[in-house]
This record gives sequence, structure tokens and C-alpha cells, in this order.
Amino acid sequence: MTLADIFDQRVLGFACILAWQFVTFFSTTIHYSTRNDITHFNSVVGLASLGMIGIMLIGALAPRVFSAALRKRVVQWIAPLLVALSSAVLVAVEHLDAFQQPWCSIASTVAGVGVGAVIMGWSVVFSRMNILQVMAKSATSFLLSALLFALVVALPLMAGIGCTVLLPLVSGFVLCQRLRVWNSSEAQERPSAPLRTGAFSVTAVFSLGVLAWSGAFAQALLFDPVSVIDAGSYPWFFAIGTVVAVVVVCAPMLSADSLDFAGAYRSSVFTMGLIFLLVPIVTLGSVFADVLGISIYCVVLLLAWAVLARITNLYQLPVLVTFGIGWSAMTAGSLAGTFMGGLVRTFVEVTPRLLSICTLICVCLLFFAYLFLFTEKSMARLLGGPISRGKRPFHERAHQIALDYSLTKREEEIMMLIAKGRTNARICEELGVTPGTVNTHLANLHKKLDVHDRQEVIDMVEKND
Repeated sequence: MTLADIFDQRVLGFACILAWQFVTFFSTTIHYSTRNDITHFNSVVGLASLGMIGIMLIGALAPRVFSAALRKRVVQWIAPLLVALSSAVLVAVEHLDAFQQPWCSIASTVAGVGVGAVIMGWSVVFSRMNILQVMAKSATSFLLSALLFALVVALPLMAGIGCTVLLPLVSGFVLCQRLRVWNSSEAQERPSAPLRTGAFSVTAVFSLGVLAWSGAFAQALLFDPVSVIDAGSYPWFFAIGTVVAVVVVCAPMLSADSLDFAGAYRSSVFTMGLIFLLVPIVTLGSVFADVLGISIYCVVLLLAWAVLARITNLYQLPVLVTFGIGWSAMTAGSLAGTFMGGLVRTFVEVTPRLLSICTLICVCLLFFAYLFLFTEKSMARLLGGPISRGKRPFHERAHQIALDYSLTKREEEIMMLIAKGRTNARICEELGVTPGTVNTHLANLHKKLDVHDRQEVIDMVEKND
């Protein structure tokens, strides 16, 4: 792992759009309502989330049309500009009497549409990384977004507003100008495995959606943003929460001999279950309760992003479909859980018995969601293929070899095609390269792997279990 795997322009760009969401939804910098403030919930968080879900589902249902539209430079810049302009309108709603409803609802919805389009762009970026890079850059992006949140919230109001408006523009600049993600034929035209979209949608709802619902519901009970803002310690709560999330989600994978996503699932479920069990015990409104609430939100967010990036990359799935459906399910679950938790805190007397019932519901849903997470068996069913017994997926084995022997992306692709029995002519056709280029990559591949023929390459991939 190099420094570029930990921090680069991709980390900065992704962190900026995450930080915008944190500042807008969890602070009063842009608007006086926050995520758990049920009194004005529908105007900001609710409609912004619905806007995100809407644009992501459009991308998932019509991926070719969506990506074709975003290949136009003008359209690429519309999304971050919409987010920035909508942020300015929300500030005007907050401070100017001339801007009231329906401007708040319109701006929130438009901002959600812009954020959703930007996140879809970042999903394409992350789908092109290997598994180790996904985890390293995801963890660093979330940590950096928490630091940006702390900086913006700690600044004087006008400076914080200006920084928040700039965040989506920086993310859009990196995405469209530096990475040119929508202009990349490699990102848009790579062969994808056939996916049973209906079954995938159900699995996403019953895994990521239910997981996000239970986490957001518990977070709404634990976290009281108004008291935290008044206390002045708010800027650092997200820093603590993201550190917890990185340790819980990433540590089990990076500490094993190979990237152990099952370990990340177990660690995340155990941590969330422990926090759920603490709900009836901790004092609601206390610092400890607020830290737990933010931590559970960050764990769900990082786990969902890592899971989607991992399965998209590992099984070569259509990016816009998997992220569009998966992230929509997660956003919808989080929105519903927050709303239900806010209703309970606002209109129902919170007693130990009620908290115990809420804890039981959350724990049951947590383990229910865990059963539907994207395991190897569930992915085999979604892809319509046989379920392997006791063996890691083909792409995961190939990725591990590429990491162990420092193969380039093209060398890894050729190795996988060789392992599938493709001839040189077929490799040229699938990758769109000349025979000379294939021969050069084959020679480098044989040298790095210390093999002498194609059969030895096939044997190496088969035995890497």
C-alpha cells in the first residue's frame, strides 16, 4: 500500500460531498433544522433524501441514458452547481423573510438530486479500484469528511456558509475535470455480469435498507443535536464517530491474511447490537449517548459504501444499477428510521420499557438484515450461477493474486481472461487491443508470476483459495 492508496485527489473529492451532507443534515450552518429535528424534518432532510433516491433510481433503471447524458460536459457540472445554488437558497430561507416556502422544499429536493448524481459519479470511480484501495480510500475519505465538518462548524457563520457552498463544487471539479469519470470508456463500457435486478433490489432492501432503518432509529433516540450544538462540542463528534466506524469496518479486513469482509460484517453487527443494547441504559441527551448515535450512523454509512463498492468490483456488476438500487435502499431506510425515531422522541413519553421494546426491535432487524447481506451464496443466486462450496469467488482470488504480485490493472484483466480459457484473439477482441499489446502483457505477466505457460496461470488462480 502506498501513500496514493491512502490519500489523493479522489479521497479529497469524495470527502467533500460527504462533508456537505454532514454539515447540511447535522448542523445549523445552512439551515436551522437538523437531521433529528422533527419540527422541520420534511423540508430539508426528507425532501433532499427523496431527491437523492429519485435520481439514483433513474440511473439504475436507465443506466445507458443516464451515463450518456452525463458524458456532456455541461450536464456534468449541473449536479454540483445545483447543490451549491440550493445551499445558497437554503441560507436565504434561513435569514431572509422574502424566501420562505415553497423555496425551502424546492431547494432541498434539488440539492438531493444534485448530491445523488455526484454520488453516482463517485460510485463509478470506486468501482474501478481494487478491494484494498476501496477500503483505504473509503476510510480516509470518511475521516477527512469528519475533519472538514469540524472545520466548517467551528468557523464563523459566514465563513462556514461559504465553505459549505464550495464543498460540492470542489467534489464536482475533481470528479469531472480531474478524473473525467463520465468521459472514460473503460468505466462505461466494461463488460458486466448479468444481474437479476428484481432479486438484487429485494436483497438490497432487506439488507442495506433494514440495516439503515434500525441504525437510524437507534441514532434518532440517542442523538440530540440541539443540546450538543449549544454545548459547543459538536464539531468533534463526527471525528469520533468516523474513527469508530473505520476501526469497526476496516480493521477486521486489513488485519486478516486476506481481505475478510465476513469479519467486517460480524464486527459491524456486533458493534451495532452492542449500541442497541445500551439504549435503555445510557442517559439520553448525554455526551456518551450522542457519541453512540453518531457512531452508529457512521458505521452504517461506511459499511454500506464498502459493501456496494466491493460487490460491484468483485463480481463485475453494472455500477449504476448496483449503487443506484443499493444506495437508494440505504437512504430510504435511514430516512424512515430517523423519522420514526423522531416521532417517538417528540410525541411519546420515553420510558425504560419503551426503550427496551425499541432495542428488541432494532436487534431483531439487525440480525434479519445480516442474513440478507451480499454473501457469496446470495450473489451466486443473484447472478444465476452455481454456489461454490468452500472456495472464494473467482474475482476475489484473482484480485488477491494481483495484489500479491503487484500486477497492473490490464495484467490482472488478461490473467482473469486466461483463467477463463480465452485465446489471444478473444482477449484482443474483448479488451480492444492489438495482438502485440497482448503478447507484451503476457510476457510481463509470466515474469511477475514466475510461470511459463497459460496452464500454470490457470492453476495458480484455481489454487489461490
